Amino acid sequence: MRTLEEQARERREKLDKQHSVGTNVKKIARVMWWTGFIGAIVIVPTALVYTGKADRWMSIATQESVRLSAAFGMTVKNIEVSGREKTDPNALLAAIGQKPGTPIITFDVDAARERIEELSWIRSATVERQLPDTLIVSVVERKPLAIWQTEGRDHVLIDGDGEQLQNYELGDYLDLPVLVGDDAPKSAAEMLTTLQSIPHLYEQITGAQRIGHRRWNIQLANGMFIRLPEENMEKAWQRLEVLDREHSILDRDVLIVDLRLPDRTFVRLTPGAAEQRRNPPKKEGAV
Repeated sequence: MRTLEEQARERREKLDKQHSVGTNVKKIARVMWWTGFIGAIVIVPTALVYTGKADRWMSIATQESVRLSAAFGMTVKNIEVSGREKTDPNALLAAIGQKPGTPIITFDVDAARERIEELSWIRSATVERQLPDTLIVSVVERKPLAIWQTEGRDHVLIDGDGEQLQNYELGDYLDLPVLVGDDAPKSAAEMLTTLQSIPHLYEQITGAQRIGHRRWNIQLANGMFIRLPEENMEKAWQRLEVLDREHSILDRDVLIVDLRLPDRTFVRLTPGAAEQRRNPPKKEGAV
């Protein structure tokens, strides 16, 4: 057990340490370091702002960071693209706008995405940086829906949004229906989706004409025209399927099947069939 004298000596030694020259110097140095740090944080930026040199120093700092990132290998070395089928690869690379070897941290992914989505075949795109050296580009392309015959009788490939596509060979899409009408591109998707509900009938469609900005006339491969109503188009198309299943109407000498009224169907024969009905051939031996 320590004596009272030993305890008093220990207390004196602690007091001497706390007030020694070395201890005081360390405290003063610590205070000076924090004072200088806070001064650098507060005073230097303030001085730069008041002297009008802040922008200059920020520009220098940015340029230096770009230079250092390039020195450490953070440059574009790879560009990975997914989802591209129809888009011209050279046009896509030009829209990306970043060449291998340039600093990756300066690449504006939002601006690149906007440029890519301006290409006619691109519906949407995403662009990402994958440090240290790769750009990841994913695109969703538009799907051709039909061929639109313009008033000038040009033929233009369109998608489900009515957007006109570019850079294609028209001969690759001759199996698509041809649409006629100034507002046909914007109205075609709903109509064609409805008609696709009965695949074996849809396969026979070669064209569609927009009538009065309200409804459609459909042309089939056998030359027959189907007049659809403005409303309840799906039910009318189902009626045609029933007529064909029960009466083989698509195999008859019929020019027009009019389904515009919900409770009745009108049929117009081909000119040859109509003439034959008006003047049926006489039977042999008849006087």
